[in-house]
Amino acid sequence: MTKDPVNKENQDLEKSIAFGVSEDNIDLKTVSFWIVLGIVLVIIILFGVYNMYNYNQFLSSQQAAIDAEYHELDRMRERDHRMLNTFELVDEENRRYRIPIDSAMALIARD
Repeated sequence: MTKDPVNKENQDLEKSIAFGVSEDNIDLKTVSFWIVLGIVLVIIILFGVYNMYNYNQFLSSQQAAIDAEYHELDRMRERDHRMLNTFELVDEENRRYRIPIDSAMALIARD
């Protein structure tokens, strides 16, 4: 027993006309699954972007602290280099002078 294809098409046409449009068979479970999955993915992506932003802020503040410390260390090294490698009058009354460390080592080695 085969069904008449023309009769089946007529029945589908009559149903569509009665319904007003073509009948849709929507699987609500599948649609709900994809909506929930989409929302979860958006939340995960937003969470990841937020954490990346916080991490970037942390790295920026850490780099700013390192740069500030570097300038302070640079000034200290410059001052120490000047003190170890230049001639300078320290105390005129007591006749105290500062001489470069290389010169001081040469004088000590010579004596």
